[in-house]
Amino acid sequence: MSANKKVIQAHMAATDRSKAAEFLTDDVEWIEWGDGVPAEGVLTRGKAPFVQNYGDDELRTEILRMTEEGNVVVVEGIARVHKKDGRNLAVRFCNIFELEKGKIKRKSSFGALIKGSP
Repeated sequence: MSANKKVIQAHMAATDRSKAAEFLTDDVEWIEWGDGVPAEGVLTRGKAPFVQNYGDDELRTEILRMTEEGNVVVVEGIARVHKKDGRNLAVRFCNIFELEKGKIKRKSSFGALIKGSP
């Protein structure tokens, strides 16, 4: 597995949000598109806002496929979220990560809720 893929895998596997932040540049950007998100997307800039955007619900991701070209890694998978209020949901996602010097510089997320997901 390439160094870039290892960074992405470790970032996505981190259950502690501060551990996930270790893999980000200070000026990281995250733009999200998907269910419940405005058509123009939602942009988050900076390491602290990026980590806060994850929230504090329990999150587990299953990587189905990673594809890499140059400094870009595309990840397809399923995210399962156990919310603090007891609800559960699952999202099918495609994330595009751009890396710089071994850290995540930009993340573009596309997601759709899996209907009837536990």
